[in-house]
Amino acid sequence: MNYRLIKNSLNDIDNPKQTILLNRGIENWKQYLNLNEGCIHDFNLLKNIDKAVSCFIKHIDNKSRIHIVVDSDVDGYTSASMVYRYIKQLGEDINVTYSLHTKKQHGISEDIEIPKDCELLIIPDAGSNDIEQCKELAEKGIDVIILDHHICDKQNDFAIVVNNQMCNYPNKNFCGAGIVYKFLKAVDEELWEDYADKMLDIVALGNISDVMDMRECETRYYVDLGLSKIRSKLFKALIEKQSYSMNGIVNITSVQFYVTPILNSMIRVGSAEDKDLLFRAFVETDEVFKYKKRGETEESDEDIYTRAARLCYNAKNRQSKIVQKGVDAIDELVQGKEIYNDKVMFINVSDILGETLTGLVAIKIAEKYNRPCLLLRRQKVREDGSLYYCGSCRNFDNSPIESLKDFLDSTGTFEYVQGHDNAAGISIHRENVTKSIELCNERLADVDFQKCFYVDFDMECDDLSVAFIKTIDEMKDIFGQGIKEPLIHIKNIIVYSEDINIMGKNLNSWKVIVGDGYAFVNFNVDVNTDSLLLKYRELTDEDVENGVILGVMDVVGTVSINNYNGILTPQIIIKDYAFREQ
Repeated sequence: MNYRLIKNSLNDIDNPKQTILLNRGIENWKQYLNLNEGCIHDFNLLKNIDKAVSCFIKHIDNKSRIHIVVDSDVDGYTSASMVYRYIKQLGEDINVTYSLHTKKQHGISEDIEIPKDCELLIIPDAGSNDIEQCKELAEKGIDVIILDHHICDKQNDFAIVVNNQMCNYPNKNFCGAGIVYKFLKAVDEELWEDYADKMLDIVALGNISDVMDMRECETRYYVDLGLSKIRSKLFKALIEKQSYSMNGIVNITSVQFYVTPILNSMIRVGSAEDKDLLFRAFVETDEVFKYKKRGETEESDEDIYTRAARLCYNAKNRQSKIVQKGVDAIDELVQGKEIYNDKVMFINVSDILGETLTGLVAIKIAEKYNRPCLLLRRQKVREDGSLYYCGSCRNFDNSPIESLKDFLDSTGTFEYVQGHDNAAGISIHRENVTKSIELCNERLADVDFQKCFYVDFDMECDDLSVAFIKTIDEMKDIFGQGIKEPLIHIKNIIVYSEDINIMGKNLNSWKVIVGDGYAFVNFNVDVNTDSLLLKYRELTDEDVENGVILGVMDVVGTVSINNYNGILTPQIIIKDYAFREQ
């Protein structure tokens, strides 16, 4: 087991909140735990927002034909639906339509058809780089409003671009739904309305799903407000569908792990008809369908929100099967060509994996081999005759490389590496692939790719307390992107035979009760190699009854208070452990 105490960590078990937040770069941690309206930035700091509002209101007043491009991710659906709903609040008779992408395209791609009579095109969560397309639209007399948050270093003179990355707006960690919200707040002020605040739950869903950094106070404040009062009928239905998994808890983590994935699955693998139904559910069309439940003979009514949630759930199951098939095919390729010997795995998936699931498969391959993974696909030969490979790169959890994006960028061999630190889109010229592999192997020659767990606390088992665990458990609602759940290294845990409980249908999980009832739990272990389980199997019934000491273990894990049927138990979920026999 490989672990390190986070650099400069206070390791103060008497003040866990302070230690955890300081370790995540939040200096004013007390203020962060008590955010208020003081962290909100004036929407007027967004360049061009006044022009966008004036243009929007002009077209509303003129009863213009308005069209919205819905980007192909959860942020795209949330931000576009907010614009659509707002327009309908201003008048049901306003002629507003929308377009959905056929695959995982973005902005004004070739699959988007703009109505010929369109007078105003609105592009939420995309479009900043679509300069040529905007020029063509401008020449046709179509106004374009772009409400985006993606990095762009080009000036678009053919559209009104509102983008927090392209001006002095302080919050750079605000997604498309956040920029749309600010725009609609500005429209509210101009029209003496208050519609925007009624969609803060959708703002929260967009920011969580687009993995915005929750250390940003304004983003965090709006997410907390949105989750505190969920109004969206679809959002409620999605939570209801995932209620068992969410265990009645609605916070950043539960939404990120149980709501966002089923929405993403629908957007990735759903049919055009089902994706359109999902967007109609987002904009609350209040449709009702006939549906025959499994095992029943008669049809019953099913509202569009329940139907959309059910279809999203089914899409997730379909996607999981497709992803596993892709993982198996790539795993065979990795083994056959021994690609795992490279420090960074470059894998050509041109003929074996669909484009929409590249990132999901890359994550699983990276985790399996404890290697950063690049899944690359041939692109069309460009006009100059060059051939590029594009795809996704993913790093594995607890990798010694803190930012795969920065590392790949530093090689100078890529056309671009765009996205998050450890999950990004990439493009590389075919002639640079071999050179890039060699550079990665050379620069990482001495790097040990065994997982390294960076822990907030390093403590003796005897120092563990219910108060410590309870304090961290009370922080669970603030954990999210940028504020990872803390890991704790606990050492010298004496394991007695009578305190071990083997669990699970396949008997591949175990729990050890220590001291005053602390439950150390390890799920889904390899029954053929797990050291504690193998030692336990050697015991006789007499050994178990007499309470022999099995050994001593050190663990890295997360802590929480488990509530099972009203019984509260302080528990440690083990991520890794080392076992020493007595």
